[in-house]
Amino acid sequence: MRSLIRDPASATWVAEEDEQMAGFAIIFWAQCPEQPLAYIQTIEVAPAQRKRGIASELLRRVEASARSAGAHVIWLHVAETNAPAISLYRAHGYIEQGREENYYAEGIPALLYAKPIE
Repeated sequence: MRSLIRDPASATWVAEEDEQMAGFAIIFWAQCPEQPLAYIQTIEVAPAQRKRGIASELLRRVEASARSAGAHVIWLHVAETNAPAISLYRAHGYIEQGREENYYAEGIPALLYAKPIE
C-alpha cells in the first residue's frame, strides 16, 4: 500500500470520522498513447463504517480525479465473491468486462469492470 500511495501516478483519498480513518481509495493513472488510463487500485471502508455512503463518496472522488486527468474509461478488479463491492460498482454504472482466474490468489478469481467517464 505504501508504494501505491507514494507513486506519483496515483492519488489517495481518506475518509475520516471523529479523527479516525473510516475508509480510503487509491487510483492509478498510466499514460497510454491514446489517452490516460485510470485504474482503481482499491476502495476500503472499515466494517463499522459500512452502509453509510462512504464507499460511494470515495468512488465519486476517484471518478472525478480520473475525469480531470483526461481519462475516458476507469477500470477495476473485484473479487468475484465480494457481493457488496460488486453491487456498489454496478449501482454506479460499472459494467463487467471479463473474469480472471486466480487473480488474488490460487482459487480466487476477479471480475474486471469498466465505466466510461465523461
